[in-house]
Amino acid sequence: MEELNEMPHPLTKDDHYLRDFITQLTDHNEKNHAELSFYQTMFHTLIENASVGMYILGDETYSYVNTYYADLLGYTKSELTNGDVPLDKIIHPDDFQMIQKKIEKRKLKEKSEGSYRIRKLKKDGSLIYTEIHSTVAEIDGNVTLFGTVIDITERVVAENLLQESNERYESLFHNSPDAIFTFDDDGKFIHANPASETITGYAANELLEMSFAPLVIPEDLPKAITHFEKAKKGISSSSEIIITKKNGEKIHLNATHFPMKVNDEIIGTYGIARDITQKNLLDQQMEQLAFYDTLTKLPNRKLFEDRLSQMVLFSSEDGHSFAVLFLDIDRFKLINDSLGHHIGDELLKMFAERLLQNLRKTDTVSRLAGDEFTILLPEVSQEEAIKVAEHINQVMKEPFGVAGHSITVSISIGLAFSSGKEENPQELIRHADTAMYYTKKYKRNSYTIFTKEMDLKASYKLTIERDLKSAVSNNELELYYQPIMDLKTGKLTALEALIRWNHPEFGLIPPNDFIPVAEESGQIIGIGTWVLQTACRQSKIWQDSGIPPFKVAVNISTKQLQQTEFVDDVLTILEETNLESKWLELEVTESILLDDVGLIKESLLKLKQAGISISIDDFGTGYTSLSYLRQYPFDKVKIDRCFIDDINNDLNGKRITSAIISLAHSLEMNVVGEGIEDEIQLEYLKEENCDEGQGYFFNRPLPAHSLPFNQR
Repeated sequence: MEELNEMPHPLTKDDHYLRDFITQLTDHNEKNHAELSFYQTMFHTLIENASVGMYILGDETYSYVNTYYADLLGYTKSELTNGDVPLDKIIHPDDFQMIQKKIEKRKLKEKSEGSYRIRKLKKDGSLIYTEIHSTVAEIDGNVTLFGTVIDITERVVAENLLQESNERYESLFHNSPDAIFTFDDDGKFIHANPASETITGYAANELLEMSFAPLVIPEDLPKAITHFEKAKKGISSSSEIIITKKNGEKIHLNATHFPMKVNDEIIGTYGIARDITQKNLLDQQMEQLAFYDTLTKLPNRKLFEDRLSQMVLFSSEDGHSFAVLFLDIDRFKLINDSLGHHIGDELLKMFAERLLQNLRKTDTVSRLAGDEFTILLPEVSQEEAIKVAEHINQVMKEPFGVAGHSITVSISIGLAFSSGKEENPQELIRHADTAMYYTKKYKRNSYTIFTKEMDLKASYKLTIERDLKSAVSNNELELYYQPIMDLKTGKLTALEALIRWNHPEFGLIPPNDFIPVAEESGQIIGIGTWVLQTACRQSKIWQDSGIPPFKVAVNISTKQLQQTEFVDDVLTILEETNLESKWLELEVTESILLDDVGLIKESLLKLKQAGISISIDDFGTGYTSLSYLRQYPFDKVKIDRCFIDDINNDLNGKRITSAIISLAHSLEMNVVGEGIEDEIQLEYLKEENCDEGQGYFFNRPLPAHSLPFNQR
């Protein structure tokens, strides 16, 4: 709030008239009454109709106020003159003490006249600013204060706004991190804020002696002059320019020029400039992150697809053919796992560099993800593209020296060629990817050209993955059961639940076709839960129907066991189906024991403690060491059918079968022979004391309603 200081103010002509008039009123009463009446009438007319407030102040109370003053404060004249409204109620508290001092000085005649501003409070509580012109006179021996009051609220508000605006401008000008400056018609600096000094490196006094031209690099000077001339014509514009600082450093600026107008006349220009050097650098880094692989510095998938899209467009216009190669390093995961990811990363960088060295500059090499790379070969024939693939296969056979290791790799390549028709870039990449997987599966360290037959197989796999999502809800899945027999007694000991899928289009789909897809897509979790629920429910139905109880065996996938809630889910299913845990057997393959060993071992132990039997399936075909049989809580070992098949041929599998049976028995585990198909195999297993058997010799897998004991 503006401090209201006393303002020296000479007496105006009206003040002299008022003083003389009051003097005449207080002169000796010997003047005739007619003259006195005239003065009284004139007093009333002038004072009461004045457009300024007037008052007479006695002993800190008003003895007279005119109508304007009363209206100004919102009181009646009588409220102000009868003493009901003291001065401290009218005058702002912060100004009242100052007014009291002035009144005392007036009474002591220390200063007879004066002008000052004070804030006053109206009757409704609102605040107004007033300017007081006061004088003092002695009437009948008493000191009386007279004054005029002018409402200056609008003026003060305008002054405050102007001052605030000026302060804002000054603050913005001096504190802005951007350079703010003005030019005359010749482009010479007139004003420059501190940020201008920081950005250019020149002191303010140095800038005010120069124009902008020497700062701008020669390449950008024509552009800077063009924008300056536009501003002089009243057109605002922006540009990005490079300037040279006083120390020789070059920085990027975003500069905006405006016309400077006074009374609608352009008298110069002013501008704002921001240092965007770091922003430009960040933009470049962001572009690098967005379009390039951070490890190999090769283009990433996004940039590769963009260039491929352009190639498709150009090819459709000029008819030039091109090829897409999809590369994958064979056994790269093994390299990562055995030597460490840092070695794997170094190998990828060397691999990328070797690719670049053996391709044309017009070719595009991209790292899509992991150890997968793509190459775009523009304007090549099929023969030329094949030669490139063969050459890459050959040069990649040379060992890579990585951190003291000599690493030899092979690669699988898939090729897809443009057809000359309207093509989809993503489809071309997918075709090359499909061909690469064919190479990896069947011939490695070679290449495969994509064909429509491969696409049909890929389409079949995608259809399976898509339709598998609704197989459970559509009741397309069904369990078949195959007996497991006690080889000594010939009695049924268990039924293994085997899943089947009745696809509405393809019919009965073999498990080998859809189980791997379910594993890859993660759908095996939901499907596995359905199998477990269905098998347990069916087992309980058989028991309730009077059939002697036996175990039901259910295969469990790696992904299921890796779920932290798996054990709880199994126990919940047993509770919901009211099946005792001793009638459930869970089968795991030995390959499962190489993943998350700690978590899987803990889960198996909990299941074992709950009374559930655990068996290891397909034993002998994976990577299980003998120590696993001792560490894990297995109840049974199921010998893989490939060893059972060897029994008839008296091959090594026969001796392996005997060794497995002996080993399992020494660890107090039962043994099941899988895939028994004839009497010879059965008799041999009996001789070797194999506990149980399973295979077509006993029965094929059948739906629940077709099993022999349901035919009673």
